[in-house]
Amino acid sequence: MRRSIVRLENISKHFSGREVLSRINLEIREGELLTLLGPSGAGKTTLMRIINLFTKPSEGKLYFRDREVTRLSGDALLEVRRSMVMVFQKPVMFSGSVFDNVAYGLRIRGYSRAEIERRVKEALRLVGLEGYEERNARTLSGGEAQRVAFARAVVIQPELLLLDEPTTSLDPISEARVHSIIRKIKELGISVVLTTHKQHEAIALGDRVAVLKDGKLQQVGTPQEVIYTPKTRFVAEFTGMVNIYDGVVEEVGSTHCTVRVGEVALMMHAFEASRGERICIGIRPEEVMLLRTDVPLNPRHKNVLTGVVSEISPQGSAMLRLRIASGGFEVSADVPRHVAEKMSIRKGGEVLFSLKTSCLRRLEE
Repeated sequence: MRRSIVRLENISKHFSGREVLSRINLEIREGELLTLLGPSGAGKTTLMRIINLFTKPSEGKLYFRDREVTRLSGDALLEVRRSMVMVFQKPVMFSGSVFDNVAYGLRIRGYSRAEIERRVKEALRLVGLEGYEERNARTLSGGEAQRVAFARAVVIQPELLLLDEPTTSLDPISEARVHSIIRKIKELGISVVLTTHKQHEAIALGDRVAVLKDGKLQQVGTPQEVIYTPKTRFVAEFTGMVNIYDGVVEEVGSTHCTVRVGEVALMMHAFEASRGERICIGIRPEEVMLLRTDVPLNPRHKNVLTGVVSEISPQGSAMLRLRIASGGFEVSADVPRHVAEKMSIRKGGEVLFSLKTSCLRRLEE
């Protein structure tokens, strides 16, 4: 288990009587990349400002390497803050050259000119801006300015790098370049926290993902855990589980439960519930299994249903999403294009599919 670099205990924040963060408990570990995922207004930036000691929490405690730093001020505060750097959504370039911008933090720390030149050169190489030293920093494109901000941050070799929505205003090519830089920074051993509202970005970059909604932590886990075992309806929806249904518990057994959705009774792995209880369940589109009709049905397949394809839409060059109407509800299924072609799937055609008991999950509201 990696050591903790930052720990938040019951952190809350109020602005003008409005609660922006509510009892946040979160750990940031050495060398990990933690992504904070949530919509605008979820409290991500406020949480980052508290971690960076820009903003004091209304309640709770903040620890940096097991030292409580919640109420520090003066030189003690400056000492801790020098161990971390925050890159904002729209980085501001200082007046002067790219070299001057990247060298700024080293100069105020009193490094020699030779050491400054060496480190600035390494930092610009890391972000792919070799040869930009004499360029006017305020004439750079948005993507170039973002990369200079990264170089300015990593050149001082911080223990913790905080990135607030770093790709929000970037085109796809610039976004991919920034993702590559972030991965390189993590390889240097720097702990990274990145806020984003983009599900694909949080999943692709994060060692762990923390999902925020209305100032409350909904779930923290690996990308796999957050995607495939979401705890709440919000986490499921925000990470792409489009098949979410309200149902009624019909039977409760020791190994399985039965939940009625529309005209269909679906078998699920057992969970604590009462007969007649209204619950929410879901399954991801890539977990819906299409079955061949030209071979005998495997008895291990449960929740086998017949439906009609109501819509076919591309999901990238190799995948298709099918909308299937069945038993009073609709199911979205993601299938490889070559599979759809081999099975002669067409709009208006009938298909056989299975909703595996292990893939159906109960979701808290």
